Amino acid sequence: MGICLISGVQAQRVEMEEEKSGFVGSKVELRCRFINSSPPVKISQVTWQKLVNGSKQNVAIANPSLGVSVAPPYRDRVTFKNGAVRRRTPNLEDTTITFSSLRLSDEAAYICEYTTFPAGNRENTVNLTVLVRPTTEMSLSTPTLVAARSSKVKTPVATCVLANGKPVGTIRWESRVPGDVSTREYRNEDGTYTVQSDYILVPSRDTHRETLTCVTTYNEEVFTESVTLDIQYEPDVMVEGYDGNWYLNRENVQLNCVADANPSVSLYQWRIINASIPENVEIRDNLLIFKGPITYEIQGTYVCEATNSIGTRAASVDISVIDKPLPQIATGDVVSVIALLLAAGVLLGITITVLILKIRSRKDSSLQDSPSKKIPPSLRKRTDDIQHSGRFYEELPNTADYVSYRLACNKEDYPEPYSPPLQPPLSFLPQQPYPSARLSSGGSSCSGGTLSRNTFSPPTHTTAVFKYPSVPGVSPPPPGAAYTFPKEQYV
Repeated sequence: MGICLISGVQAQRVEMEEEKSGFVGSKVELRCRFINSSPPVKISQVTWQKLVNGSKQNVAIANPSLGVSVAPPYRDRVTFKNGAVRRRTPNLEDTTITFSSLRLSDEAAYICEYTTFPAGNRENTVNLTVLVRPTTEMSLSTPTLVAARSSKVKTPVATCVLANGKPVGTIRWESRVPGDVSTREYRNEDGTYTVQSDYILVPSRDTHRETLTCVTTYNEEVFTESVTLDIQYEPDVMVEGYDGNWYLNRENVQLNCVADANPSVSLYQWRIINASIPENVEIRDNLLIFKGPITYEIQGTYVCEATNSIGTRAASVDISVIDKPLPQIATGDVVSVIALLLAAGVLLGITITVLILKIRSRKDSSLQDSPSKKIPPSLRKRTDDIQHSGRFYEELPNTADYVSYRLACNKEDYPEPYSPPLQPPLSFLPQQPYPSARLSSGGSSCSGGTLSRNTFSPPTHTTAVFKYPSVPGVSPPPPGAAYTFPKEQYV
């Protein structure tokens, strides 16, 4: 019996969330449920308490006999969500309370305590965090930003503020204008935070009308706000109208004084260095109009001064009058020349590209074909041996003698394999192979004892003995066989 009782006691618990948060002025629920045992125990009372500096302060109480009671500081803002708690016979297993019009002072740890019989007290705690959404404000740092001439001093030009937020937020800047950022963070007395960030740069004419964007991030929420810089600067002046072709008797010419200034130019003044304005010249504010044909008298250095509230700046131009007008190039001709140059450049580029590709292709093909085009070493060696070695040609006949004899006899006694090689050396025969040759009246016999007309027969002699060379792969002729010279086509 005792074991069962202990098991039932251990099964009782109070369920609550560990963390809860809400924004100031909003509504938030603090959930509390009692998980009873089986058999259930009796709930005598439920008490909500606020833990402040280690001490407990009652917020709300629910008692089956006495009903519901809420402490005065919370009476108008705290209620029990479950209507069964307020019945004459209440159900106290769900005692969730609702905070409305949340305040910063409500941030604390809250305890939900159950008093039971006979198990005793059971409790749990939830931490309530109160959030404050900050306000964002962005403005120019000063009403008037002035760009000083040749000044490199940096100054704050815009300020972004993220005020009275909880927890603390962050600020970053977006702009095309490079600059420095200075950010400060403050903790307010009520526990909120204020973040202020300044954008710092050198005010100049180039930064006028540039946009600065402040990007603030709070509790994963992103806000953006932008301002446009208004930089005041003295005039930036230039004189237009002179094209270098003011020739004698030219008409309808004028000079225009162009000034970029903030605020706008209030006064234009014209003058000529070391001279006075000619009588035929009319001044109309920023225009200098030359009436009638121009003459040499208008030559000189013309100066225009522009003034605004920040300062005065000037610009000048040297006017020269020439005798005759300069040759003019029509706009269409200029466009045509430019088009032709561009086309020529494109064609040249294409040609160079094609040539490079062809050269690379040839190199690649030569690299691929070169191994197959090389003569095998064995074949090259055999050819060299035949062309340069003299051991096979030491005893071949003189070519001139061979031709004469071959024409006379026209013999073909031996087959082609026994013919000597092509172009044999001519060093083995005697210088006069037939010293006693005579032309007979009846002619000489060349074959078979038959006489031929207009022929001769060389005498027999033993001074020159022909020896067949030994050629690899060719068997020598039979002993005693007559030698037949090669055909004429081999000469």
